[in-house]
Formats: sequence, C-alpha cells, structure tokens
Amino acid sequence: ASKKIAKRLNITGPVNIQFVAKGTDVMCIECNVRASRSFPFVSKTMGVDYIEAATKAIVGADTSDMDLPTLETRDRPSGYVGVKAPMFSFTRLRGSDPVLGVEMSSTGEVACFGASTEEAFLKSLLSTGFKLPKKNILVSVQGDLQDEFTHSAYQLHELGYKLFATQATADRLEKNQVPCTVVSYPTDENSSLPSCTEMIKNEEFGLVINIPTHNSKRLEDNYQMRRNAVDYGIPLLTNMNLVKMFSDAVYKHRVEEKMVGLEPKTLFEHYEEETDSDAWTNKDEFH
Repeated sequence: ASKKIAKRLNITGPVNIQFVAKGTDVMCIECNVRASRSFPFVSKTMGVDYIEAATKAIVGADTSDMDLPTLETRDRPSGYVGVKAPMFSFTRLRGSDPVLGVEMSSTGEVACFGASTEEAFLKSLLSTGFKLPKKNILVSVQGDLQDEFTHSAYQLHELGYKLFATQATADRLEKNQVPCTVVSYPTDENSSLPSCTEMIKNEEFGLVINIPTHNSKRLEDNYQMRRNAVDYGIPLLTNMNLVKMFSDAVYKHRVEEKMVGLEPKTLFEHYEEETDSDAWTNKDEFH
C-alpha cells in the first residue's frame, strides 16, 4: 500500500504514512512528505543511512551501491531486534484519561535492542520507567476481548501472579479455569467485595490491566481504574496486543520471580556478533 501511495503521488524521498486497521479493513489516515523520528532508529537498526539514501534519491543520484532493503527482501537484521517504546506524561495531566486513540499521545521515546523480540520489548518497557509486577495484578477486560485475554491471564497465573478481577472479567476467567479474586468496581460503594480503588490507593497491585471498549457499560469505572493507577504510580496496560506481548515476554524471561536473559548489550556488540552471512555491511562501515 505504501509503495502504491508513493508512486501515485510521485513522491521521491522520505515519506511518513500512517494507517489505521480494524479486522481486514485498512485505511490511510495521513501521508506527510517528511523525515520522521523513526528515520535514525530504523537506520541504526537496519544498518542503512536512510537520510543519505533519501537525499540521493531527491537529487537523482545513484543509490545502487547502498544495498538498500526493499519490501520484498528478507528481514534485516537477522541476529537481533530493535524495539522503540513510547513514553507518556499522563501523571502531569491531571484528570486526563490515560487511554490511547488514533492521535499520538506520547511525549518521548526510548529504543532498545535484544537477541529476541521479547528481550528487546522488555528492555524498552523497563527503560521507560515501567516496573514489572511482583505479586498482585488487577485486570478488567471488556466484552468480547475477555476470551482473547484468557491465554495471557493463564500465563500470568502460572508465573505466580495473583489475579484480581472485576465481576464480568472474573466470571469469564473462572469459566476458563483461571483462578482469580473478585473485586468491586470503583462506583460500587456499597459492595461487600474488596474495593479495587482502595487496593490501588494502598499500592496492593503491581500492575493494572484495563482494556476498554467504546460500548462498555462501565465507562466511568474503567476511567477511574486507569486514572487511579496513573495517580498512584502503578504500571498500566490498556491495549490487548501489548498485554499479549507483555505476558509472552515475561513468561519467557521470568524464572522463580527473577528476570533472566535481559543482558545489557550495546548495538555495536550486536553488530560484532553478526556472522558474515548475517551482516550486510562491513564492521568498519556505517551501522
């Protein structure tokens, strides 16, 4: 799609294109002729000076000697993975809803590298100030996303985390044989169940997972859970794909309540470990 758009608009040089996807429907929402902040990150990760390539393309210079990857070539690099994670300032925006939409809300980014997607993901997440949970996790997942969440919930349970869930989520987890403790919604003031609000305020949770949908009957409750998590400095996940990646990564790297395999390593150390067949540039060339 990007190639067709660039060709149709007769674009030569850097272009930033953004898509939004739902199911099998994909829509282009933005196309800007500019170099985005991803340019240096992708250049470093893939070992290609894309700024030089774009400049040559704009002035009509030859780029055939740059060994540029295309959409049809194999994935590069093959020996390591780069992940760029966003940073947010919701703690400074009193009352704002810390949930993401189409518009960019991040106020910073951090890039990390690892031998696998899971390792690079965890490193980047930790580098944003995200603290991995030690024991208790609060979960509240809406509607048809509950079944999709079951596998992640089971992984977290197997790792020794104790799950606390709001009523509808708890019913679905118990139906799928994932143990959990039911807690009340923030607005259920007269409930005999443990109050999730008080537990958040008392810092009894190490992580809050709240996956909202627009047709939820508990919009205010979901907002209060997310906002309380931010206000009391508790890590918050609000995206199902992110939750899946998180549970897979922690499941792979957590052993007996300790994280293993997250080796501090510079990008240049990854370069040095590349075999001749993996590397597409020499060690003394641009990376």
